[in-house]
Order: sequence, then C-alpha cells, then structure tokens
Amino acid sequence: MKERNLSTILLLVLLLLSSIQGKAQTVYQRQIDSIRHEIPKLKGKDLIEAYYKIYNICYYAGDVKQERSSITELLEESERQGNIERQGTARVALLYYYYNTDLIDSLLLEFPKQQQFLLKHQDWKLYYDSWVLIANHYTFTGHSNTALRELKRMYEDAQSRKKNYGIGLASYGMGNAYMDIGFHEEAIQSYERCIKALQKTEYGNSTLLDVYPYYCSVLSEVKNYQRMLEITDLWRAYLDSHKKELGLDGEKGSNTSYYTYYYNSRATALMGLGKLNEAEELLTKAYETTKDLKDNSQLTVFYNLGQLYMKKGNYEKALDFNNQIIGRYTVQEDPSGVLMLKKQRAEIMLQSHRFEEAAGLYKQVFYLSDSLNVKSVKNQLNEFNTLFKVDELEKSKQEEHTRHVYIVLGVIIGAMIIIGIVGLYFLKRLHQKNHELAVALDHAQESDRMKTAFVQHISHEIRTPLNVITGFAQVIGNPSFKLSTEQRENIVNSIETNTREITNFVNELLEFSENEGQNHYSVTDDIKVNELCDDLIKASQMVNNGRLELIYDSHVDDTQTIKSNTLALQRILRQLIGNGMKFTVTDTGIGIPAEVQDRIFEKFYKVDSFKKGLGLGLPMAYRIAHQLGGDLRLDKEYTGGTRFILSLPNQ
Repeated sequence: MKERNLSTILLLVLLLLSSIQGKAQTVYQRQIDSIRHEIPKLKGKDLIEAYYKIYNICYYAGDVKQERSSITELLEESERQGNIERQGTARVALLYYYYNTDLIDSLLLEFPKQQQFLLKHQDWKLYYDSWVLIANHYTFTGHSNTALRELKRMYEDAQSRKKNYGIGLASYGMGNAYMDIGFHEEAIQSYERCIKALQKTEYGNSTLLDVYPYYCSVLSEVKNYQRMLEITDLWRAYLDSHKKELGLDGEKGSNTSYYTYYYNSRATALMGLGKLNEAEELLTKAYETTKDLKDNSQLTVFYNLGQLYMKKGNYEKALDFNNQIIGRYTVQEDPSGVLMLKKQRAEIMLQSHRFEEAAGLYKQVFYLSDSLNVKSVKNQLNEFNTLFKVDELEKSKQEEHTRHVYIVLGVIIGAMIIIGIVGLYFLKRLHQKNHELAVALDHAQESDRMKTAFVQHISHEIRTPLNVITGFAQVIGNPSFKLSTEQRENIVNSIETNTREITNFVNELLEFSENEGQNHYSVTDDIKVNELCDDLIKASQMVNNGRLELIYDSHVDDTQTIKSNTLALQRILRQLIGNGMKFTVTDTGIGIPAEVQDRIFEKFYKVDSFKKGLGLGLPMAYRIAHQLGGDLRLDKEYTGGTRFILSLPNQ
C-alpha cells in the first residue's frame, strides 16, 4: 500500500485528529459507534457532517473496509440533499481509496467521470487534486515519461484557467518525475515554479510541506547547498507558523517527525558548506526523535550521522551508525537504500585505510547499481511500448519508430554492462595494489576520483543523444502533434543519427576493452603501404561527406610493402584521421597547447572536455604502435595544427 500523501485534500477536523492519533482500534471504534448512535437524531447538513466525520476516522485509522462503506454513505446522503461540496469530497475520497489500496484499474476507470463532475461544478482544488493523483500513480510505478505527459497536460490546463493551485501541483509532480529519471536541473526548475505558484494560493501551504523535502533532496544531489539552506529557512518558517494546525503546539513541539525531516535536510546543507558543528547539533535532535523507530526516517538520520562523523575523521563512530541500520534493509525490499548504505560503508573503509574491505564493498556496489540500471531500462522499455500505441492508420510508421527505440535501449543496456566491466577492472587493480595504497593514500583517492569521473562522463555521453531520441520519440508517439512529411523525416533522421552516435560510443569502448586484453599483435601480414592508406582515406571521405578536403601524399611507389598487422595499423590510422576530422576548423587544425602536449597519451585525458569521446583513442593508438615494435609521437615542432608521426619497423 502506498504512503498516504501529507497534502491529501480531505483534512481531518483538528479536534478529531488529535483524539485519534496513537490510540488503539477500540478507541476509534467507540468514536464511530458514538456518532452512529446520534445519526438517527440528525438532519440536513448535520447528518452529512456526521458521515464525513466517520469517513475521516476510518481514513486516518487505516480501516479500509469501513472507509469504503463510509464513502458510500457520505456520497449517497450528499446526493440526496443536493450538497455539491460534499459530493465532490466523497467522489475524490473514492479515488484516494482506490489509489491507496492499489485498485488501479478502478482508479483509472472512475477518474474521468469524477473529474467531469468537478469540472462542471468548478471545484478547482479537488479537480487538480484528483488529476495529480493519476500522475503520481505513473511516477511511483516507474512510468515517469507517461507521468510527465499527463502533468504537462494538467499544467497547460491550469495555465489556461489561470489557476495557481493547479500550476503548483503540476509543477510539483513534474519535479518528482524529473528527479526519478535523473533530470536534476529540470526538477529544480519545476520545484521553484511550484513554490512560487502555491505561495499565491489560499490552500497551497499544506502541499508545500511535501515539496520542501523533495526539493532539498534534488538540491543535495547537485550539491547546491546554499540554495538548500535557503529552502530549509522557508520550511522552518512554515512549520513554526502552522504548529497548531499540525498539532505541534503541545509539550513535544519541535521534537516531532515533522521537524525530523527538516533537521536532516538542513544538516545535509550545513555539512556540504563545511559547518559540521551546526550540523551535528541538528542531527542530535533528529537522533533523539528516531532512535527508537524502525522506519525510513531513522535510515536518513543514521546515514547522515555516518556522513558527519566520516567528515570529522571519526571513522569508528561513522561505522557504528552504518552498522546499526545496514542489516535492516534487503535488496528485495529497498534496493536504493541498500545501495546508499553500502556506498557509505565502502567510503568509510577507504578513508580509514581498510582497502581490501573497501574493494569488496565497491564490487558489491557496482553489481547492485548495474542491476538497478537494467531494471530501470526495462521499465522504460515497457513504458515506451505503451506510449507508442496509436491507431491502425499510424501502426506501420510506429513499428519503425519502436524498432529504433529498441535498438537504442539495447545499446544502452550493452553500454551499462561495459561500464560495469570497466568498473570491475579498476576494482581489481585496486585490490592488487593494496600494499602500495597503504603508503600512498593520496594516489588511491585520486584513482577513485578518476573512476567516478569516468563513469559520470560515460553517463553524460549516453544521456545527450538519448535525450534527443526520447524527446523526438514522444513527439512522434503523440497523435495530437500534426507533423508534415518533411518534419517527420527530419525527426527520424535525427533519431537515426543519435542512435549511430551511441553505437559508435559503445564500439569505442569495446575496441578499447579488446585492445587492453591484447598483449601483442602478430606481424605476419604483407601490407602494401599505399593501398592501405588509400582505402582508409576513401572510407573516411564517406564519413566526412565533403565537409573537409582530405589529402593523402605518398613518397613511396605502389610496390612498397611492410611486414606488420593490418587490423592494428587500421586502428591506429583510423584514430588519427578521425581526430583530424573532429578538430579541424576553417583550413587547419586547432592544435594542442604546449602545456598539455605531454598528457595526450594518458587514458581518459581530453584537451577539450566538451568534445565528444572518452579520451581513449590516442592512448590505444600509442599502445598498439608499441605492440607492433614501433612508436607514435606528437611532432612538437610543427605549428600548423597538429602532426603525429607513426614509426614502424620494416621487418
């Protein structure tokens, strides 16, 4: 069963809420019986409100059986008396009942009918509350692209009616969906838009209580700790000004769970800004409220305490907090939570010089992360299948587009597997050199940073063309978009271009991986020098497509041969020609600055980080040249661009 949303549109009367919380089933049942005893004496609006109170008691007590019957009673009496307001309440309560009990088919079936009722009577709050419920269902079941499509429709509807509450709710939902698929900047923009819109409404404040923790979470992901601190200021001001409404004006006050999430987020921001003592003070308060609990709030508090003491260098205490919670969560129940805790534990081991244990944990992290990524891709694949269903007139075209999506997703899955292999390769090296790392911790940390940057760069290289493909696929898959033949052809061409880009990217990884496993090349081929070069130039001209003039100048006759390896030579020359085509501007190459010329053969190093590629081509070419008994070097005296010199023995 899903968690019930704090911003649910059916608010319990404050006196009733405070009397129900924390009491046993017999207590709320006595309250229901007491109200039912009075019902025969009630008439008119008092009778409707009695049924409404019964519904609220059942809802907050979690008694779904009585909740369903109480909704029916409330709706029937409201319809009998013609009370439109309570009819709307009961209708939306029914949708929430289906949502919270996972009766999704009933939810989707009932939603259009109830929405039409709310639209007819212009109950805009309930109208948008019910709409966002559908979008939340798609988001929380991993169908984020479908959720985004629904939320954009909702946003446009609210904009056209100038309803800030609808704009705010739609923006909040977009933020959650974007965060779910890792689009952090888009999530930030959506949450900012949500806060601005809801602050202009009379009933948007309760929703802000949900928005603040989600917004702080995505700000933490992008390390924007200063803005995170500003948001927690707004959060605290809301809590302090709504204590009575939230039931926080008693003895415990700010020691409740409402404040626990605030303490956590603010402490994270303070840690990010280096204010460890202030963060520790807040986390101590949060610890006192959660130390006896066994839920996700304790997970977050204990995790942050582990982060705090790791930053303070108290690795024993950091490990103690990690130990207290890591065993409570399983991969089946909470894979993301397990991944987060194992990453933290690996980092603690690394910083405390327990390198062998750290290596083993990092291996587990890579396996689990890869498993979650594959699952995410499968979910997106199923979602694309749904999005691409159109009428029979478009079926043949859609099958072609779906084929492209399958190819792209297949390439992505392959790329993720390769990323895992590369990651395991580095972990193996880390394990083999434990004795070196023990005396050179700085080198170990630099190696770990390089590995992280490498994985992030791979993700970035894949995401850029994938975003283009996903965006255009949604355009084509939406029957409401009217596209001309030329527009459709341009979109298909763009999808094919970006598919090739991802394919080339994966091929580069495969070629590099193959070369890394190759200890030597046999030099048994009789190679005609001019013929080899001429073939490579012709192949490159097809890729170049007339953009540049490719010149091949030979000073040997056509009979000149060398004894070497054809495949290896082709790899070297293809890489050099490809770099020349990539970096040539106007009539010559851009050149390589003198201060970085000694680094160009380092793995993963790129002179221009904005250029496509992994920084593996030149190191691979350099290695192959030496495996053939030759050499590849940069001509530092040449100033007309960049010139490489490949020397090979004539065996």
